[in-house]
Amino acid sequence: MKIRCRTVESVLTEVAGVQRHIAQRAQEIFRARDGAVGHALEDWMKAERETIWRPALEVRRTTDGFVVEAAVAGIDPKQFDVQVTPTELVLAAHVRHSDREQEGEVVLCEFANGPLFRSYRFPEPVDPARVSAEYRNGLLRVTAPLAQSATKVDVKAA
Repeated sequence: MKIRCRTVESVLTEVAGVQRHIAQRAQEIFRARDGAVGHALEDWMKAERETIWRPALEVRRTTDGFVVEAAVAGIDPKQFDVQVTPTELVLAAHVRHSDREQEGEVVLCEFANGPLFRSYRFPEPVDPARVSAEYRNGLLRVTAPLAQSATKVDVKAA
């Protein structure tokens, strides 16, 4: 299924908002430990795990650009928000696992629930207008062609 990609000026606002939310949760964790020093990274990582779902990515460089695949099984494709700039990609969705029809008593559930957020910085500029995305077999696949370089001029030796 095709997924809509949005070209945006910057992803800074999105990224900063997520980081602010994680920082607030990390501070709560810190305070719950009575402010014991030396665990800031652990607090941040725990807060990040509790706050957002970061799907696994695979990024491949092709002759034409980049292919980014994210493991996002079970998400309604209409939920995805794919934002792209010439240098960055943001994948976002709000996962509502509890919205599924369920039969029987749940004994164990490890499915993610809540915000999915993943950003990636391309090592080379891409053309946001030509970025495409599709969802198939539990993978969100984003194809990002390289930006066109300046028109080449053939210089002939005299």
